[in-house]
Amino acid sequence: MFAFGIIFLHININVIIIFGGNKPICRNAKYPTWEKSIYDIVVALSCKNVEHTLNFYKLVKDQTSIDEMKNCIYAFIKYYDTLKIDLFNEHKTIFTEKMKNTQCFDI
Repeated sequence: MFAFGIIFLHININVIIIFGGNKPICRNAKYPTWEKSIYDIVVALSCKNVEHTLNFYKLVKDQTSIDEMKNCIYAFIKYYDTLKIDLFNEHKTIFTEKMKNTQCFDI
């Protein structure tokens, strides 16, 4: 998770992302599809990370058994692995479609 945050922080600061409808539009971006994908991946991983962290804190607060805490951790790791694969496949499809359609548009 931390590595994705670092990649996200090193994105060109001259990029302006405008959220219009359901698709952000990148302006002044050298690689808008790549930067949009990194942003989407970071958001998805961050949201799930926060969700699972809060669930784990709740287990600690409720003084749940160590075995249940371990099960929670293992379930999160398994889910996280699946999520990474799903995000990879989703963005691989996006890049493949962009490569097939080389027609660009100016905003």
